Amino acid sequence: MKPGSITKSLWILLLLLVGALFAETPDTGRITGTVYDLQTGDPVVGVSVWLLGTNQSAMTDSLGQFAIEQVRPGKYSLRIDHPDYAMTNGPTLVEVRVDPGRTTMVSVSMAKTIHEMSTDDAENYKSVQDRLKGKPEIAGREETRSTVSGRIQAFGLPAPLPEVSLDKTAKLPPSYHSRPAGKGHVYSEKSYPSLPPFDMFFRDYGTNGFVDTRQDRFSTFATDVDDASYTLVRRYLLEGNLPPRDAIRVEEFLNHFDYGYNLPKYERFRVFTEMVASPFDSHAILMKIGVKGKEIPRQDRKPLNLTFVIDVSGSMGFDNRLELLKRSLRLLVAQLDRHDRVGIVDYGSCAHVVLEPVAANRQRQIMQAINSLYPGGSTNAEAGLKLGYQMADRQYVKGHTNRIILCSDGVANVGRTSPEAIMQQVKRYARKGITLSTFGFGMGNYNDVLLEQLAQKGNGRYAYVNDDAEARKQFVDEFVSNMQVLARDVKIQVEFNPEVVASYRLIGYENRDVPDHLFRDSRQDGGEIGAGHEVTALYELMLNERCRSEKAATVFVRWKNVGETEVTELSREVSRGKMPGRFDRARPELRLAVVAARFAELLKETEPSRGGSYDRLVHLAEPLVRELPGEQTRELVKLINQARDLLAHYTDWRWDESDDDNYRNHYR
Repeated sequence: MKPGSITKSLWILLLLLVGALFAETPDTGRITGTVYDLQTGDPVVGVSVWLLGTNQSAMTDSLGQFAIEQVRPGKYSLRIDHPDYAMTNGPTLVEVRVDPGRTTMVSVSMAKTIHEMSTDDAENYKSVQDRLKGKPEIAGREETRSTVSGRIQAFGLPAPLPEVSLDKTAKLPPSYHSRPAGKGHVYSEKSYPSLPPFDMFFRDYGTNGFVDTRQDRFSTFATDVDDASYTLVRRYLLEGNLPPRDAIRVEEFLNHFDYGYNLPKYERFRVFTEMVASPFDSHAILMKIGVKGKEIPRQDRKPLNLTFVIDVSGSMGFDNRLELLKRSLRLLVAQLDRHDRVGIVDYGSCAHVVLEPVAANRQRQIMQAINSLYPGGSTNAEAGLKLGYQMADRQYVKGHTNRIILCSDGVANVGRTSPEAIMQQVKRYARKGITLSTFGFGMGNYNDVLLEQLAQKGNGRYAYVNDDAEARKQFVDEFVSNMQVLARDVKIQVEFNPEVVASYRLIGYENRDVPDHLFRDSRQDGGEIGAGHEVTALYELMLNERCRSEKAATVFVRWKNVGETEVTELSREVSRGKMPGRFDRARPELRLAVVAARFAELLKETEPSRGGSYDRLVHLAEPLVRELPGEQTRELVKLINQARDLLAHYTDWRWDESDDDNYRNHYR
């Protein structure tokens, strides 16, 4: 064959390969579309487009265009969402059908919210309504998120939808429920700064009730130092939305704050107890338990063998997800030294090794691996964890800290997707000494349940990262110390004296319950506490009248040292004499814990908090800003005020259980 013919053949082969690369696979399709402003006809930039029931999404570019690739054939609902164009009662939903090897095109016109319109906009809005007179109108509030006769209903306006064949009888998502205004409040016309995120997965573990000490005088639970629930709720509130009740884990509000416990002098842990009269119930007493672990000097810390398992699926393709994660990892690398090792696995539709484990001082190589991460595909969390554990097993060194770091929005839609399905290998490796911590990123299509349960069973911790400030806290200020495990299988048991305590209620820790008879069973799993960490728990007590005994309770703490099977236990008695007469005379740290716990219970609307008032809580919280100056207390007061204002002036976007079931049954 002539040289020219060879060159020509190579060019043809190259063109065929490029064409194959960009062509749709025969078993998937794609969705493309354009979003226009209904009044002006201009493209709308920054519209979020979510493919409900999957983990795929897109955002419109400067031309108002979007594309979602590699979509499995079937019928879907597109959720189209923009803060300036979103409806006051929900986002626009569009029904689409995807065929294999074909492109479904969507054209959507959206109108601005009434609250955002200028005078000219309002006149244009009226003229559009006049032009559309006689077209199908919206019959009710719930239908403003449906499709009717092939037209998208946005803000009460039928928008023309050429080119697309839509289902004409779309099922309606559940409506939201209005919450009655608080006493003395009037609903305002102010609109939400943003819509509440959809497809957020939480689990309600219930609420502990009072227990009669004559029937059961023991209360036993595993420790928890996570605070992801608080961080998630903070983001909800600051974005102008009340959080779902299932998102509230009271103990994670408690453990977000620093209560100033003194470090142990000689022992591994130090136990603190305080009691105070409840400011919410004149018959109740509040008892706080604090456990503080000793610190490990930086020069004495164990080397870190870190395996990062990173979600790079399509849903991570936003600045506050994968890009925030990449910035977080760049910050972290500077905290490590040559004794540490880093490996990276990513996963979308399948898992890949991005970086075989290398010494952490090879920063250029690690940075190149981080910069190479790019979003796309479905979410096969099981494949990512499986490959990650294989890598962690290869670099395992006894006596080092061997840790998997899973970074994800938590949604898994390929492979085994439930926490229970993935849990067995997580627990098996945890027993060997390869633990798992999880870091959550993003809002919308976020699975709090999966990340929280994986960290719990993997003997690690769970944190949520919503911005660069939280990234610095988690990956710079606290990361290295969090990786230094001081003790594992830490459990707390409180034995109440029935002569003094008539009944008790543990506030929070519902998903950390341990059967009383298994407290001293060395095989029973508990929590992990890192170097310098502290754990706080709060009880509400009802005391017996005319009791002369001073001993109210005994607190037992039991744990295993890292790398040892030997179990250690310590105890501390709680005396009634420690109780001050009035709440406002208690230590500010104790009052801070009470306020944080009550805030969580009000948000969760637990039975014990019924009849409680945000105004009362603000009154108790505001003096703490002066007595405990710092960002944490200022932020807490700000969030309490924000929740109070939202409750008084906004529609409640939170669903009840029937709404949740109906929505998931239809879209999942």
